Amino acid sequence: MITINKERFLSDFHFQGRIGWIEGEGLFRSAYSESYFSARNFIRRKMEEAGFSTSVDSVGNLFGRLESREKNTKTILVGSHLDSVGGGGYYDGALGIIAGLEALRAIKESGANVKHHLEIVAFVAEEGGPLGGTFGSRSFTGRFDSYPENALLGEFGLDLEKVQRARANPGDYAAFLELHVEQGPFLWKKNIPIGIPTHIVGITRYLATITGEANHAGTTPMMDRKDALYEGAGLVHAWLDFMRRQEGIVGNIGILKLHPGEIGVVPSRLEIGFEIRSENREKVDLSGRKIIDLSNQLDRCRAEVKLWNHKDAVPMDEHLVEVIEKTCRNLDFGFTRMPSWASHDANPLARVMPTGMIFVPSVKGKSHSRDEFTEDAHLVQGVQVLAETLLAVDKDLS
Repeated sequence: MITINKERFLSDFHFQGRIGWIEGEGLFRSAYSESYFSARNFIRRKMEEAGFSTSVDSVGNLFGRLESREKNTKTILVGSHLDSVGGGGYYDGALGIIAGLEALRAIKESGANVKHHLEIVAFVAEEGGPLGGTFGSRSFTGRFDSYPENALLGEFGLDLEKVQRARANPGDYAAFLELHVEQGPFLWKKNIPIGIPTHIVGITRYLATITGEANHAGTTPMMDRKDALYEGAGLVHAWLDFMRRQEGIVGNIGILKLHPGEIGVVPSRLEIGFEIRSENREKVDLSGRKIIDLSNQLDRCRAEVKLWNHKDAVPMDEHLVEVIEKTCRNLDFGFTRMPSWASHDANPLARVMPTGMIFVPSVKGKSHSRDEFTEDAHLVQGVQVLAETLLAVDKDLS
């Protein structure tokens, strides 16, 4: 069994969590920010101290590489993302990078003669910011339905040529593995230390625009108003109430934009952002039709509903799932197969190469919150599973 240096791993992990941390508020480490580059520099220094060669690609993805003695061989990639949501925790994403770093250090120190090159990646801009989420990993895989506009790319010192230049050759890679906190309560409630995702659920988003009529808020009688907020609020409540009665699917409304947004003006327009997550396309379609049906029932306002974007559910590689299961059995760690209700860098990676994920529990299921927390003992178990899985995959794959 590979020996993990627990103290070194936990020291590095908790130290990175202080980069961009504001006490009482959480982590502020958005992609391409000053705190982001400070964290990336810390990770790169640790990679180089371990004797790994490092590089940063044209969009800012960081790589640390442990070369195999066999030169004409593929690479096994391991990692996650380093950026955070505003006011989030420091476990989301960064765990997979520091865990990958420790797993590769431990493998190197063991003297194991690996057949594949082993590489850690810190993907940039995974969180759903202006660049659309999983930006670094989509650049790496070339998985874009449409590229961000050049004006937006320019705000981050990028352009289309740099995005396209970041695309790697999937044929150079044998597999990708990502260790991540669950971000939900299932493992914590069940007291199971390891989750093995079988797939990442699909995400579908709709944008509804409710249009009424602006008017004076003081002189227009209540019953004469074409109030976009009033009618939109009814739609929001009815849809969320419908979603609460469904199983195997979740829905959220995270965007409400009111126009003109003046306290003395009856709202003339309301934009509502709907999100639906499930592995079951029929349930997704049913929930989308419910938005349209409710929109058609408005009284004094009219509604337009557009499909904003859609990502199909993506399966993890069955062989990698089985290897992770076998690793957990060998280590005598409890485990379960489960879906991932959150998306990850593993999503675009799984579309171009064999991909597997490992989950560790999130206490009380909290994530994207300053209260995000995972027990140190579970973090270490996750690293142990990752390191042993890497060696098993290295042995199994050609």
